[in-house]
Amino acid sequence: MHPYDHARSSARIHGGLWQDYFGLHAWFDATKALQCRFTHRALRHHLEGVREALEIFGPAILNRDGVKVPTQVLGLQHLDEDSPKIADAKDWLVDFDKPDWFPAATPSLDDLARESAQRFGGDAEKYLPLHRWFLATENWTVGNEHLVFRHHAWGVFEAEARLGIVIQTGNGAAVPTRVIAERHVQTVLGRVPPASDFLKRIKGERWMLQATSPRKLGLV
Repeated sequence: MHPYDHARSSARIHGGLWQDYFGLHAWFDATKALQCRFTHRALRHHLEGVREALEIFGPAILNRDGVKVPTQVLGLQHLDEDSPKIADAKDWLVDFDKPDWFPAATPSLDDLARESAQRFGGDAEKYLPLHRWFLATENWTVGNEHLVFRHHAWGVFEAEARLGIVIQTGNGAAVPTRVIAERHVQTVLGRVPPASDFLKRIKGERWMLQATSPRKLGLV
């Protein structure tokens, strides 16, 4: 469904106006800009994505009726309306066709921060939040398939959106976040691929595309 329909559904359930909820639902569906195929949902349509939404939108959204609606409830509503299965991130990567250039091992957080400090200057600890954000998906999967979720060009721009335009590296100096993020992905993968390079390798399953229609929800 379109974010507009998800938002109308939220308003019908919780009150307020559809505009109160549109931003959250648009965030879940923004990955369609990467690939107009249902596998784009692999990047945010899972329980880990709901937890990310909490970090971005806060614990609740205040609607026009003055009611605070839990962000988690709204995120789960979005997932439920887009699939018969409330998925974990790892569910999207069952039988993932891993590229042969995937690394056997990932550099440590501290090593990445030290490399950034050597390359861009400043204190290594200033770079830790960026590298930590990229590697936060390590617990989403068993193997290094977790790199699918953030280690690509889309992830570089996401890092900038989450961490700001520049990173203050110490002594009044600053480096563009995107530049450091590109270097992070290059160091880990040896390249900065488009997210679509990963999404096209996901094995499609029926549950991934069985979205509820606005008609079934009584919205038309």
